[in-house]
Amino acid sequence: MKYDDVSWHCGADSFPEGQPDEYGATHIALFLRWCFSKGWAGAMHIENEPEDVQRVIEGTLSATDFFLKYCDGKFTNLSLTDEGNQFAEQYYGDDGLYLNDYATHFGQFEYVAPENAHDFVKFSSVLEERYRSGLLTKRRIKPWWKVW
Repeated sequence: MKYDDVSWHCGADSFPEGQPDEYGATHIALFLRWCFSKGWAGAMHIENEPEDVQRVIEGTLSATDFFLKYCDGKFTNLSLTDEGNQFAEQYYGDDGLYLNDYATHFGQFEYVAPENAHDFVKFSSVLEERYRSGLLTKRRIKPWWKVW
């Protein structure tokens, strides 16, 4: 399952002209770093690049650099454990609240600032609060004709 792809952002009309493509990956990479910090790095990464996973967690390697190098700019279920995927499927998916949360707290950085311009402690607290609340998706309102 593919959750996100940097090409979806860099190729979008909303992507500012002249910005580096890596800025289209920043919001994805930050989420990946938080997941790795939760212990949700997928077996593929643990087996193939365990030192770099640890460096991402510690903040000594940019999650954006890791994401572009090892994930080819694609955020898929292979990057996470089963538990991480359960969370990502709801929170990051089409009906998820991740992009809304990112825009609310970090919208001024979207597509115009590198990862290190984001306060990862604040970012983590936003995601951790959302994780603990269990409120991960947008409320779906039934059409008026499906009241039962």
